[in-house]
Amino acid sequence: MWALNCNLDKLIILSSFLLVFILCIFLMQEESLISTDEEGNILPNFLQSEANATELAEKIRILCLVMTHPNNHKTKAYQVYKTWGRRCTYVEFLTTEADPEIPTIVSPTEEHYSKIWGKTKFGFKTAYEKYYDKVDWVMKADDDTYVIVENLRYLLSSFNHSDPIWFGCEFKVIVKDGYMSGGAGYVLSKEALRRFNEISLPNATLCKQEDTGAEDVNMGKCLKSVGVVSTDSRDNFGRFRFLPFTPGNHIGQREWNSQGFWYWSYIKYPDNTGMHCCSDLAISFHYVSPEMMVLLEYLIYHLRPYGLDSETIDDAP
Repeated sequence: MWALNCNLDKLIILSSFLLVFILCIFLMQEESLISTDEEGNILPNFLQSEANATELAEKIRILCLVMTHPNNHKTKAYQVYKTWGRRCTYVEFLTTEADPEIPTIVSPTEEHYSKIWGKTKFGFKTAYEKYYDKVDWVMKADDDTYVIVENLRYLLSSFNHSDPIWFGCEFKVIVKDGYMSGGAGYVLSKEALRRFNEISLPNATLCKQEDTGAEDVNMGKCLKSVGVVSTDSRDNFGRFRFLPFTPGNHIGQREWNSQGFWYWSYIKYPDNTGMHCCSDLAISFHYVSPEMMVLLEYLIYHLRPYGLDSETIDDAP
């Protein structure tokens, strides 16, 4: 009986020692995650987040292809270039005339809305030839799209660019298995870009050769034909990251008071209402005027609520 009690005492002592040891390791790791300045003061969380964004900018290489036309160079295109465009690893404006004030890919396609598919094909072909070894992802957006590039990189950091995948606001109509909205912007992995250019684009049975037709629909068909997979980009609460309208539109719109609006029958996933419409880590908005682009730039990158950290309220990845 005495021997049993002795062994039990030793077991309790050993367990206590192991518990203290594990707790010490945990506390040491927690301390190593806290950033401090040169004087030992703890840095605010938003500064640590910016450091993470900088790290992702070095690791996640993105080419941004922005669809525009000569009449918009001095207004919409230039505003993109001065705001979110500069956060891409590379940015090119897909147009039909060169402009010394913005980097351009000049397409030989006729400048007409019905020929946007032709410009898109030329843009992705040029991206493949010029940037394939320099980037891992290619995003196509419009000159009235606003993109929070840091949030895009955060999303992409969880995926492998060697997989044939693409992201965007997914519509469930017209194309079997769906396609991504052109206005909200869509993103192709390096492998998706390769398949599009090497396999799909040269083959008339896989990809439309004419320059006409809806650009986003045609892209969906071309990518699906070579096994590129649509990937769900919503956050953990089912909120959209790629949004085809302005923030105000998404926050204010309700299906019950806009019945018959095409959007409700197009979206693959249900749309949340009010402030829950959009992810805290939203990536893009569409139909953004040059003036609203500047406003979003201020609200996102300059405005800070005093006394509150910048961590998301819902803490949703």
